[in-house]
Amino acid sequence: MDKVKQFSYRFRSNMARFMYGRCGFDDMARFLNLVAIILLVINMFLNNRIIYIMFLLTYGYTLFRVFSKNIAKRYSENQKFLQLMKRPKSMSKLIQMQWRDRKTSRYYVCKECRQHIRVPKGKGRIEITCPNCKNKFIKTT
Repeated sequence: MDKVKQFSYRFRSNMARFMYGRCGFDDMARFLNLVAIILLVINMFLNNRIIYIMFLLTYGYTLFRVFSKNIAKRYSENQKFLQLMKRPKSMSKLIQMQWRDRKTSRYYVCKECRQHIRVPKGKGRIEITCPNCKNKFIKTT
């Protein structure tokens, strides 16, 4: 058992030394890895050459990003990706909150600042004031 621990320790330290100065898994690499796995699963059922090539390209680019030593360029790419994914994540969060509070509350989005506003259900037509930008609008709850 002692030899297994030694091997494990050496393997981890060698991998840490190898990955030093490399980009590693960031949000974009995780997303691309997920897309590659989804493409691989789809290809298992459809057995399509184009989907397989898309899987190889996606997974290859993921590995390129993970092992790249140009950290500044990968960082800027990741920041652009996060900016691009900001709105879909926000909408996903809003849908989750709406589902969680579907019996007691309604959610609205302020047209000025995109703030999510929760109001109680069953109050009729009310004037809602955005806590962020103080914009006022009338909605039925």
